[in-house]
This record gives sequence, structure tokens and C-alpha cells, in this order.
Amino acid sequence: MKLTYAFVPGFECVMMLNGAFNEKPAPLSYPAASPLYVTLFPLHAIYLPYTVRLLGGKVMSNPELASVHEIGSDRYIVTFAERHNYVYSPQHTVTPPARDLPEKLFRFVKAGDISSARTLMTAELSESVDDDAIIEFFQPFSTITLNPYTDLQATHFLSPAAGGRATGFVIRQTAGKISDMEEV
Repeated sequence: MKLTYAFVPGFECVMMLNGAFNEKPAPLSYPAASPLYVTLFPLHAIYLPYTVRLLGGKVMSNPELASVHEIGSDRYIVTFAERHNYVYSPQHTVTPPARDLPEKLFRFVKAGDISSARTLMTAELSESVDDDAIIEFFQPFSTITLNPYTDLQATHFLSPAAGGRATGFVIRQTAGKISDMEEV
């Protein structure tokens, strides 16, 4: 049985997959019983390189730096965090800018800034939900990822904090605002 992994680093990097360089790898099919070693080489000097061992859809090394989100019986999204020089630093990690409108909405809601989140919605969508419903909708999720699989209908996947099964959504946009979110 083969598993398909899509890699989503949270920073600019070059990857080595079992020793072969890949700048932006497409989803990769790999035997479930064979370990896959993913080494990330950040393109910013403040981050350190590291390697993650994947086996059977699970992170076997450095689980604090990578998480696997299942989106199907044999498909996974693997997200990677940056590794810093200092474990205990007085400086806070700078969050990279949001890649798209749904990620901005997600960050505003998670930060508790519902009024800013509403500015990203169409008037119709904003009027149809109250603040508690918005918070409750996003509460079980800790990450949002743009769909890396071109053959799947979802535009984004929302994932729980501890990895596990991600939920696909089609997030529609009208005139630069989010007009609908539908679970796939």
C-alpha cells in the first residue's frame, strides 16, 4: 500500500526527500511500510535545518516540529514548523503573513478579534452568523492549510491541534470577501 504525502512548510526552504533535493515537491506517493526522511534547509539564516522521519502516516522523529494531518485513507498533509537557534529566547517568534483570505479570517477568529474577522466576510455571511457561532465553528481547529491536492474539491483543510483527521472545506470568495464556507 502506498501513502501520498503533501508537504507544507511554514517557512521558505529547500527539502531533501530521502536524499534528493526538491524545492517545492508535488504530493509524493511512498510505500506505507518504508520510512521517508524529509530534511528541511531553511532559506533564512535565523532557522536551523532538521530532519523528520515519516512512517505509515505518522511522524516518528521531531514531532514537535512536524505534524501529519490525514485527509483520506491514504492521503496526508505534513506541516513543518521553524526550528530556532535558541530554545529559550526573550524574543517572540514572528508569525509569517497570512497566505490568503481564509487564513487571515482563521487567525483573527483564533485571536478573538471577531470584528476584524467580520470585515473579511461579505455582508450576507456576516449577518447570517453571530459571534458565538463563529468562535464555536473554528474552536476545534488549530491550523488551516491550502489544499495541495489538485484533484480534491476542498479549497482548504482545517486540522485539530494534535494532528489527526483534517476536515475539507470549500471557501468561496466574492469581490475579495469570504461569501461561504461549506464542508466537503
